[in-house]
Amino acid sequence: MVDNSPHWSVAFRCEDYIQRGERQHAKNFNKEKLQEGIVSVHRVRTTAKWIFALLAAVSVATLTVRVAVAQTTPPTHPLEGLKSQEYWVVYEVLRATGKMDADTYCVSVLLHEPNKEKVLVWKNGENFSREADVILLRKGAAIEVRVDIAGRKVESWKERNDVQAPTFDNEFLGLGEEAKNDPQLHEALTKHGVQDFTTVVCVPVPIGYFALPEQQGRRLFYGDCFDSHGSFLTWGRPIDGLYFLMDAVTRKVVKIIDEGATPVPMSAINFEEAPAIARHGTTPISIAQPLGPSFQMKDGEVRWQNWYFRVRLDPRVGPVLNLVRFDDGGRQRSVMYEASMSELFVPYMDPAESWATRVFIDAGEFYPGGILRMLQDGVDCPSNAEYIDGLASTERGIPVLRPREACIYESYAGSPAWRHFENEIVWGRPTRELILRTAAVIGNYDYLLDWRFQQDGSIRVAVGATGIIETKAAKTKTSEHGMGGSPGAPDEYGRFVGDNTLGVNHDHFFSYRLDMDVDGQNNTFMADKLKQRQLPASTRRKSIWVAEPSAARTERDAMMDVQLDKPAMWMFVNPNVHGPLGYPTGYEIMPGITAASLLDPEDGVQKVGAFSTHQLWVTPYRPDELYASGVYPTSSKGEDGLAAWTRKNRPIENTDIVAWYTLGFHHVPRAEDWPVMPVMWHDFVIRPFDFFGANPGLTLPAKP
Repeated sequence: MVDNSPHWSVAFRCEDYIQRGERQHAKNFNKEKLQEGIVSVHRVRTTAKWIFALLAAVSVATLTVRVAVAQTTPPTHPLEGLKSQEYWVVYEVLRATGKMDADTYCVSVLLHEPNKEKVLVWKNGENFSREADVILLRKGAAIEVRVDIAGRKVESWKERNDVQAPTFDNEFLGLGEEAKNDPQLHEALTKHGVQDFTTVVCVPVPIGYFALPEQQGRRLFYGDCFDSHGSFLTWGRPIDGLYFLMDAVTRKVVKIIDEGATPVPMSAINFEEAPAIARHGTTPISIAQPLGPSFQMKDGEVRWQNWYFRVRLDPRVGPVLNLVRFDDGGRQRSVMYEASMSELFVPYMDPAESWATRVFIDAGEFYPGGILRMLQDGVDCPSNAEYIDGLASTERGIPVLRPREACIYESYAGSPAWRHFENEIVWGRPTRELILRTAAVIGNYDYLLDWRFQQDGSIRVAVGATGIIETKAAKTKTSEHGMGGSPGAPDEYGRFVGDNTLGVNHDHFFSYRLDMDVDGQNNTFMADKLKQRQLPASTRRKSIWVAEPSAARTERDAMMDVQLDKPAMWMFVNPNVHGPLGYPTGYEIMPGITAASLLDPEDGVQKVGAFSTHQLWVTPYRPDELYASGVYPTSSKGEDGLAAWTRKNRPIENTDIVAWYTLGFHHVPRAEDWPVMPVMWHDFVIRPFDFFGANPGLTLPAKP
């Protein structure tokens, strides 16, 4: 919902002046209303697949247009996130090339990670290089630029006509407005009963995989329209049966698909006005740490209990953890060099032309401007949380400050770290954990991304899905047969979640990239397979199971699936370091409830999201292999990413390796998911296995 306050109006007018190059108008426009200094305007999302409004800020004191106040503190570590002054250096270097005309957009500015070997030997106080990877978009062509920040120069400039750059807010905002005003689409909307175009919003989004022959060499978007009359947002208000194909370069509608009119659903969707009613018998709960948090956080370095790690907020993948170590008797032992979400694949399961192309590679397609959004105190994070601000950039390369993109806090749930009852005595220790939380908001879905550090040396990685499900209109009010999924029925490909409102079946697959460095870089992946063993007649049992360890020598050996009838333990061990009991030190990735793709491997949809085929992949470390669906997943043919890399079947034994875990779930919508979905959690655990000589939580204090 857009706030129509005067400050919004001022900000929109200023942004309009800025885009037209009339900086003096922007500086002088309504100074009285901007006398507080900087007008901070937050990104707004309204309909179908990401409606945002980019807003600018004007510094009256200096009369210089800025969206973020440049930080004066230089980075103190090679892996620290880009500072605002570094974004400005990138901006100035690009402008100095003379190639940044009005048709050239800066859709991505990311830290180019420094050489891993150099980072591992770097000492505090030593100099280090800083580089940025930039993706520009000019008339449909992607341009890759590497900028040397310290040297203030362009290191490389490469035009790519074989890929599609990710989309940015103003691109589909502007395309949507032009589509709505297209004479043919305007006429079609009128035939569908639209009389008031003021409340109509049209939203074209990129096609997430190579689906149409006409996509070759073109930047095509597929879209539909919504009518927000009577609601704050347009989710749940589709003008169904009418769709359009649009060329994002010529900005013309090239095709209209009219499947016949279906009335716009009018089910109740204004969750924003839901009353806050205390449940019967509710009494207050308070959370307090009167002495403040017991973790320390400075310049991206976090210290808590025995855990040490670095965190930065990346616009594309969200929180990135680096140099994760555990203090074991005064010795900091390495667990992971880097860990983050890598990609998110969301294919919808309706074969209709208007839905078959709804296949979203959410992080790789829609990250310009950043996937993380502000956290709300008391809703997302408890009162004892500390917050971390983030930075991203506009499509002009200008840095934007994103307040409270992450929170970090200690949690105590009254649970034991361990316990045992004997001789009428309970022996045990309570536990607490440290939670790093962010919220990725990509269109209709909000994803809470948790990294939960535990006192026993484990890390629980959790995803909480919430937000608004995508729906389509139905001519019938409710299910005709009461079963759902019946061939030919309106709810064959989903379920009714409201009157005339169908939630469409879909998947969510998250790929997590985990650069495992257990006690050093050279690791081996072991699959300890649990197998039945038949026993001789002389024993009292007929069978038992045994663990049969097997080292994966190549990438193909390490493609793992969760199979209840063929269980296995997934271990990352250092064959060169042994614990006190003689075993190699290791960490296990222990799957939670997850899913695998049910799609045909030859389906274009599956080719771009092929990482969902397996729950675990292991690859040799390569600095340029960061994203499970490749750098450019938009309109991709699946020629980059995990499935493509692993075809080489490279060796992975006793070398620097990376684990890729797939956290997935199939989503059949239910009535309880509407109009806003309760948080649904899925997780997995990274836990020590023979890493320590005994229970590391044995000596925890008697009080948490």
